[in-house]
Amino acid sequence: MPEEYKQHYMKRHFKLHRIFYVVLFGVVLFCRIKDLTPVMGLVYYIPVLIGCFLLDELYLRKFDKISPKYHSLRVLTEIFLLSLGNLIGPPHPMQFLSIMLFELLLVFEDMILYDIFDDYHIFLRRVLYLSFIVLGMVSCFRNELTGAWIILGVLLAVCLIGFVFVLFHSYVEGIRTYEKKATDLYFDYVNMVEERDKLKVYQDRVEAVNKEINRQKLELVKANKDLETMNEEVRSLISVMKDFTSSFDVPGNATRMLENIMEIKEPGVCGIYIDRKVYMNENPYMQILSSNQTLQSALARDFVSIYEKLRVRGGTDPMIICKDKIHLEALLSDTTLVNVVAFPAYENETYYGVMVIGSGAYDFFESGYSFYESSLMDFTAAVRSAKLYLQMEDMATKDGLTGVYNRAYFNENYPSICAKSIVNEKSLSVAMLDIDKFKSVNDTYGHLAGDEVIRMVASVARKYAKKYNGYAVRYGGEEFLLILQGFTVDEFYDILKEAHDDIVNNIVEFEGEKIYVNASIGMSQYPDIATEIVDVLDQSDHAMYFSKEHGRGMIVIYGREEECLMKSGKISEFRRDA
Repeated sequence: MPEEYKQHYMKRHFKLHRIFYVVLFGVVLFCRIKDLTPVMGLVYYIPVLIGCFLLDELYLRKFDKISPKYHSLRVLTEIFLLSLGNLIGPPHPMQFLSIMLFELLLVFEDMILYDIFDDYHIFLRRVLYLSFIVLGMVSCFRNELTGAWIILGVLLAVCLIGFVFVLFHSYVEGIRTYEKKATDLYFDYVNMVEERDKLKVYQDRVEAVNKEINRQKLELVKANKDLETMNEEVRSLISVMKDFTSSFDVPGNATRMLENIMEIKEPGVCGIYIDRKVYMNENPYMQILSSNQTLQSALARDFVSIYEKLRVRGGTDPMIICKDKIHLEALLSDTTLVNVVAFPAYENETYYGVMVIGSGAYDFFESGYSFYESSLMDFTAAVRSAKLYLQMEDMATKDGLTGVYNRAYFNENYPSICAKSIVNEKSLSVAMLDIDKFKSVNDTYGHLAGDEVIRMVASVARKYAKKYNGYAVRYGGEEFLLILQGFTVDEFYDILKEAHDDIVNNIVEFEGEKIYVNASIGMSQYPDIATEIVDVLDQSDHAMYFSKEHGRGMIVIYGREEECLMKSGKISEFRRDA
C-alpha cells in the first residue's frame, strides 16, 4: 500500500479507535455500575484500555518511522491484553461483544497495513490472532459452556476461525493478485517508458534529420541558384570570348565586355580605362556604361585618379573604393553608389588600365569578384592578341626605318582609297616628295646620316598626314607620298608649303655636323586637275620631276608649272631652258 494512502487511512482509522475506546470505557463502567461484571474486571480493563489507547497514539505519531513488524506486534499485544481480561472474571456479554468487535477491527487493520505477505508470517499471525481470540471467548464463557453449549461454542469457534482464515486468505490472495497485476502494470509501464524514451530519442533523431534535410534543401536551392547564375555567367563569358577571338578591335571588345557585365550583373555603372600605347593607341581610351548620366560624369571625372591610385598601391587585388556606403577612398563620394570596386587590368603584373564597377545595392558583391576578374582576364588576353596582331600588321604595313606606310601597303590599299573618294564624292590630293641631293648627303656624311635625314622628312610627312587624317607613304628610297582627301588644289598647296617649310627649317645634326635638307614636291588632284582618278599619282610624279629638273626645292602643281616657277622665283631658268 502506498505510504500516502497509509497515512490517510491511519488518521481516519485511529479516529475510529478513539470511538471504540470511549465505547469500551462506557460499556465497562455501565456493566460495573449495574453490577454485571466483577470489580477485578473493571480494575483490569481500565488500565489496559488506557495503555492500549496510549500505545495507539504513540504508534500514530511514529507511524512513518515504525516497521510493519512492530505494527503486528502492537496489534497482537492489544488483542492478547484484551483477551486476557476474560480470565480474571467473566465479563458481561455486552462487554465481551464490544471487545470482540474491537479485536476484529485490529485484525482488519493489520491485514490492511501489513506489507509482508510471505506464507510463514501469514500463518504465524493467523495462529496467534485466532489463539488469543478463541482463548478470550473460551475464558469469557467458561462457566456457561456445559453440555450442548460446549458443542455450540466449539462450532462458533470453528466458524470464527474459518471466517478469519478465509478472510485472511481472500485478502492475501487479493493482495497478491493485485501485486502481480501491479507488478505487471509496473513493468508494462517501465517498458512503455523505455519505449517512449526510445520513441522520443527516435523522434529527436527524426526531427534532427528533418531539420538537416530542410537545411540541406535550402542549401541545395541556393546552390542550384548559384549554379544557374554561374552557368549563365560562364555562358556569357564564353560568348564574349568568342567575340574577342573574332575581332582585334580593342575598343569594340571593351564595349562588348561592359555590355555583358551590365546585362548579367546589372550594376549602376561600369567602365574601363586603358592607358596610351597599349594596343598601338596614341591616346588613352575610356568607355563608361550607365543609365544614370550623373554616375557616368562622376566616373569619367575620377577615372584617371582611380588608375593612378591603383598604380601607386601596386598588387593585383581589387581596390575597394566604397563598401556599404563607407568610402575607403576619396573618390566618387558625391554619388549614390553604395559599393564600388576597382579591378586592375594588368599583363605580367604591369598595369595597362582599370575597370570600375559600382552599384547602389548593399549586397551587390556578395557573390564575390570572380565574374569581373574573369571578364577582365579574357579581355586582357584579347588585348594581348590585338596588340600582337597590330604589331605584326604594323610591321607588314609600315616602313621599318621611318614608321610611315610602306610601298606594299600603298599598292594594296591605294585602289580602295581611290574608290572611297569616288563613292563619297571627295577630292583626292596626292603629293610626291623627293629629298634633294640625297646621294650627296650619303657620300658626304655617310649612310647613317642619310637615314637620319630620311627619318626627319618622314616625320614631317607623318605629322601632316595625321593632322589632316591622310596617309604618309615611303614610296622609294628617298621618295615619299602624302595623300589627303577633301581639299581643293590651293588648300593642298598651302599644306604642302607648310610641310616644305618644316623640312627646310629642320636641320639634322649628326656627329657634330649640321645637315641642311631640301625637297622637291609635285602634286596633283582629282577631279580639278586629273579627270581620271588613276592619273593622279602619275601626274604628281611628273610634277615632282619637273621640280627636280628646274632648280629643285619647290612645289609644282601638275598643269600649272609656270605659275609655280613664278612663285618660287625660278621662271627665268624655265624660259631659258625652253
